[in-house]
Amino acid sequence: MTRLEDALNDYSASGITPMHMPGHKRNPGYVPSYLLNDITEITGFDNLHAPSGILKDIEYDAAAVWNARSAVLSVNGATAPILSAVTAAASQGKILIAGNCHISVWHALEISGIDYTVIYPDTDPEFPFYLSVDPAKIEKALQDDPEIRTIVITSPTYEGVVSDTKSITEAAHRHDVSVIADEAHGAHFGLNDYFPETSAADVVIKSIHKTLHAPTQTAVLLTYSDRISEDLIRHYMDIFETSSPSYILMSGIDRVIQDIKENKDITCTWADALRTCRERLKNELKHLSLFGQEGADPGKLVLLTAGVIDGTDLACMLRDNGIECEASYGTHLIAMTGIGDNEVTLGKFADAVISIDKTLEGSVVPADIPFPCTAPVIAMSVTEAVRAGNTEISRSECEGQISAEYIFRYPPGIPVLIPGQKITPDRIALIPKDTMKVIRG
Repeated sequence: MTRLEDALNDYSASGITPMHMPGHKRNPGYVPSYLLNDITEITGFDNLHAPSGILKDIEYDAAAVWNARSAVLSVNGATAPILSAVTAAASQGKILIAGNCHISVWHALEISGIDYTVIYPDTDPEFPFYLSVDPAKIEKALQDDPEIRTIVITSPTYEGVVSDTKSITEAAHRHDVSVIADEAHGAHFGLNDYFPETSAADVVIKSIHKTLHAPTQTAVLLTYSDRISEDLIRHYMDIFETSSPSYILMSGIDRVIQDIKENKDITCTWADALRTCRERLKNELKHLSLFGQEGADPGKLVLLTAGVIDGTDLACMLRDNGIECEASYGTHLIAMTGIGDNEVTLGKFADAVISIDKTLEGSVVPADIPFPCTAPVIAMSVTEAVRAGNTEISRSECEGQISAEYIFRYPPGIPVLIPGQKITPDRIALIPKDTMKVIRG
């Protein structure tokens, strides 16, 4: 196969006058060098919405990399595949949603208007975030509600927690139910024995850019069965993905896929550096604690801080050391690693954390989870609630009312309230009085 990047380079060097979009016409007087390969759907470059040539070859190779039945490329991040997969699945009936699913899953419920129910992951007072989804709870939910036709889970979570998707999918299939796994943070899964295997679900969505070396906004949807119609998924991808896909982004996906095909050990440098970094943190930290649940993604370096230091203050101290972390909270800090990391970058991180730790006192203590742990009271569908009239009232007056808006903690976008859910005291307690902000998108 001719790699897309090579084909773009050849085309740019050919001297052909572009009487087509985009408007910069690859004129170096108007665009930086990295945009000189920026084209539209022209002869010889295929069409993402009906791939039959070079882009179809990339899909075929992507499926082979993760041992999937088929692959669908996305230049609209994992959001478009999640919206497409869940909306397609909604044609089969009621959906069981894990309570820690990304906001895009809930948006798909709104778009489809489908009935849903919620199951929450396990929790442990030692950790201020959700853990895995218990397959036994899935089995019971399916036994109790035979109308459920699809399950949507997130694995790994933002903190790197991995669920037993094999057991969950086996339970689902016993009830003729499909499983969609949002594995946006697990593009590297299945590429190295140090990392977990790819989720054993019917549909798996991976953000290529989060941990591998493709540009931001690139993802892939992988199918492992025909339980959810691929034709219907592609139909909704046509709706949710731009009709003017970036060939720059698609060539970035192609580069990742080809690099993995050509070098099976491509993640080894990263994995080896992670082993060293994690071992140092585990052995040398006296006050802070490194999260390391069995089976979790070792690529996420999650530092527990409650009782020792506010995680946001720790993030500031690391910033002063020239390190910018993914996210920080009062109770913990998340440092993401990726294929571009090595002994130098992870050594710098470990040095800084260990040095800061020596200035601290105390030990990590349990902290409350700032997310719901009880099933919501669903008063109406998400679609009905969004389209109904609404009134703005104060926080003190909202108990017993029905939410007309999404309220979620970001990052990573886990909802506290969804439109159509009754506003109960346990939800109110999770809504900050003074720090809530309106974020669109």
